[in-house]
Amino acid sequence: MSVTAAVVGPAPSASAGPGPAGASATALASDLPPLVAVDPVAVATDVASVERLCDENLALAADLVSRIAALGDSPPEKLSFEATAGRIDDALLAVSNGAEYPYLLGVAHPSEPVRVAARACESNADRFLTALWQNPRLGAVVRAYAGRGEVLDPERRRLLADTLRDLRRGGFELPPAGQQRLREINEELTTLGQRFIAEISASEAAIRVAPASLAGMPDAYVQAHPPGEDGKIEIGTDYPDYFPFVTYARDRGAARELYVKFTNRGGDDNVARLDRILALRHEKARLLGYATWADYAIEPRMAGSAATARAFLDRIQGAIKDLAARELAELRAELVRLGGNPKRDLIPPDRYYLTDRLRDRRLQLDSKELAQYFEIEAVTAGVLAVTARMYGLEYRRVPARAWHPEVTAYEVRSGGRPMGKLYLDLFSRPSKYKHTAMFPIRLGRPLPGTGVQAPVAALVGNFPRPGEPLPHDQVVTLFHELGHVLHHLLGEARTTRYAGTGAVRDFVETPSQMFEEWAWAREVLDLFARHRVSGARIPDAMFAAMTQARRVGLALETQRQIFLARLDLEYHSRAPGFDSTQVLQEIQRETDPFAYVKGTHFQSSFSHLIGYDAGYYGYLWALALAHDALTRFKQQGLLDPAVAGAWRREVLAKGGSVDERGQLAAFLGRPPDEQAYLDFLRQSR
Repeated sequence: MSVTAAVVGPAPSASAGPGPAGASATALASDLPPLVAVDPVAVATDVASVERLCDENLALAADLVSRIAALGDSPPEKLSFEATAGRIDDALLAVSNGAEYPYLLGVAHPSEPVRVAARACESNADRFLTALWQNPRLGAVVRAYAGRGEVLDPERRRLLADTLRDLRRGGFELPPAGQQRLREINEELTTLGQRFIAEISASEAAIRVAPASLAGMPDAYVQAHPPGEDGKIEIGTDYPDYFPFVTYARDRGAARELYVKFTNRGGDDNVARLDRILALRHEKARLLGYATWADYAIEPRMAGSAATARAFLDRIQGAIKDLAARELAELRAELVRLGGNPKRDLIPPDRYYLTDRLRDRRLQLDSKELAQYFEIEAVTAGVLAVTARMYGLEYRRVPARAWHPEVTAYEVRSGGRPMGKLYLDLFSRPSKYKHTAMFPIRLGRPLPGTGVQAPVAALVGNFPRPGEPLPHDQVVTLFHELGHVLHHLLGEARTTRYAGTGAVRDFVETPSQMFEEWAWAREVLDLFARHRVSGARIPDAMFAAMTQARRVGLALETQRQIFLARLDLEYHSRAPGFDSTQVLQEIQRETDPFAYVKGTHFQSSFSHLIGYDAGYYGYLWALALAHDALTRFKQQGLLDPAVAGAWRREVLAKGGSVDERGQLAAFLGRPPDEQAYLDFLRQSR
């Protein structure tokens, strides 16, 4: 559950924005229940306290909503922004304060009872939000105020427009029977989505192989996987096991077997859940007047329509078509060179293995040796040091007292004052979230009156443990997620909706994907990348090979992203009743040259179908914007504090409070475009 729709730097100051807004908020303070900045990690430690955190904040939100509804008999000229749309935004802050942290606990807490209680909070919060957007008196009050045509500053003007839009999209205009059905749909969707994600997190699928099957694996990986009593070695489907094995193992039969297990996480139950989710989403879209869920979901995003998203994907696919064909031919030739059957189909895990072999042979780049220059603790310290240098931040390690003993915490300071907190939960464990993500534990925002709620973020991952080599692609992932963290921590929006990463969904990946570039820069890597034994920095020849290797397989990797985006769009554009596995095979044939593996159902483990429904195209969309933004950084320097300050001021600080194209235009000094990304894709190796 996220009222900001996202997946932080000075906290928002009480003086942010025009003076009259601050004065009005202060004048209303005595009229409001207490919106108090509570540290949820400190107070929600067990089932009872998680329930209390959730219930008390939802009760506060309900009180705020009732105060808006009570204005139903007031003449429009007596209504104010603060008492209508502004108070809805305060209610959303209370919902966020009660439910964002439980959302994290529901996928990361080691105790099943706590996870169950946390997921119940998410259901209660979603139920509350459904009722909020259907409240007839509340909607009438907001519309009456909007009819006044009062002149507002840009952030408030956008908030009012979005609030009116969300009333319509939330079912305010439906008759009672339609609203009741919408409530039923939303409640079932929340439950199904929770179970879909939980089923993936609970997966402990593995294969057992003979020691000989570890031929080609890094020494540290072999040492971490000793044989059991039966002489066999267990290889699991969590990231630290899966990706190295399918990339390096010479036993491609075992790699295929592991791929099947990995792809089928979630099982047939998740396939059935997805069928039901897609049917419910379609019904909801039609109930609200949209032809498909894709039309409904994309309407408030930058793309605006499914047709625009598809046209964008077509342009990207056209830009890489010839290069992808050449890359595929190179991989087939590499398969033959390694003694493989030239007539056999290439399957998705072959892309990792053959691309790595090709890089090693062509560029003399051994990715296993490159990983020796990275270790999670050193890389984490390095990334924090880089962001401190760019944005004038300070990270102070503090006791975590968090949801798991391995979690660490940092107080983040700017200009000598505390501004937020960052929690790091970096390693795999049973029943934990299987991917890597930033979770917004608490939003940063001024409170009614003179108080400020500082932001809190968590970075949750599944990285190799301290002392083990860290593949460079996971270094890139860490930079990516710190990009989200900065977006959250450095936000200065005055409203809940736009706080932190509260930008539209197909823009929110722009800062994080842009920050990946720092993981490829010599000046950045030299700050922390050292060989685990010798302490030497990355040799010049290895660094040159690493940067050249970045382009090996780039078109095929991009095709994979197009496949995922098109699959997501297709699932959400068809009338329900189709076989989701057949559609997967169809889209894979059209967009991905790697063959479908019989007996697999990737959709059961495609968790983005829950949170990014009809929005996976946004990764490539945001990547195009990120490459455009990078043009200024590359001109002035990745570590230049002046350009970093401009990025912080014009983009990170804004959240969603300003039109996202306008943010980039202010930073670049011109409207954004796709040219830099298309040039990057077409660039010859």
